[in-house]
Amino acid sequence: MGGHRYDLGGKSAWGAVRFAGGSARAALPVELLTPAEMARADAAAIAGGIPGILLMEAAGRAVARAAMHRFRPCRTVILAGPGNNGGDGYVAARLLEQAGWPVAVAALAPPRPGSDAALAAARWPGPTLPFTPEEAARAALVVDAVFGAGLARPVEGRAAEVLQAVRAPVLAVDVPSGLDGETGQVRGFAPQAALTLTFFRLKPGHLLLPGRTLCGEVVLADIGLPASVLAEVRPRAWRNGPGLWRLPRLD
Repeated sequence: MGGHRYDLGGKSAWGAVRFAGGSARAALPVELLTPAEMARADAAAIAGGIPGILLMEAAGRAVARAAMHRFRPCRTVILAGPGNNGGDGYVAARLLEQAGWPVAVAALAPPRPGSDAALAAARWPGPTLPFTPEEAARAALVVDAVFGAGLARPVEGRAAEVLQAVRAPVLAVDVPSGLDGETGQVRGFAPQAALTLTFFRLKPGHLLLPGRTLCGEVVLADIGLPASVLAEVRPRAWRNGPGLWRLPRLD
């Protein structure tokens, strides 16, 4: 079998990795997807008839559920970027607000008009805060939905200033902003997350240092992507485990 295998490690060293609603390390898929492969999986699902906004709604719902499962209602600030990661954050904000949480969104920049993220932002009925270090520092819980795993540039300027000001626990959407989802390296700056929620399949950056420690507990959520898209993506990396081991032959 070609490609790469990455060891998951132990809970005591790195934090649990689990399915949403499941036990730690239970029945995790072995395939790992790079950000580019994940983008191809999304595109294949959309081409197969699943609207992108439905995937975004499912992702945001998973984020909201993770927040409600792990944390108590508190002053929550969603730090939203202009892309799909931010769109997931807008959905999560709306659902948390409906559940009675005190929630506000601080947006780095508006989504592109006509995008799924713009539709998710338009559905957000609650308050929007300035994207400033002061607002980030006042939060009791921060949902980091600024940048996803496919970020191709360093986190710097205002984005870095705001993320550096966070003092509350962080729930990261996909990866902590600034973490390279393929290599696990930090691009400029990345916050320490208490919990990272990712979708469909783990990324190599969730297992490779220093990303492995920055992600905190990693929860993998099913958002309705069919496993059949893997045949088109053809992943080249796997999470190491007994299912991939070859036992010696007894001659």
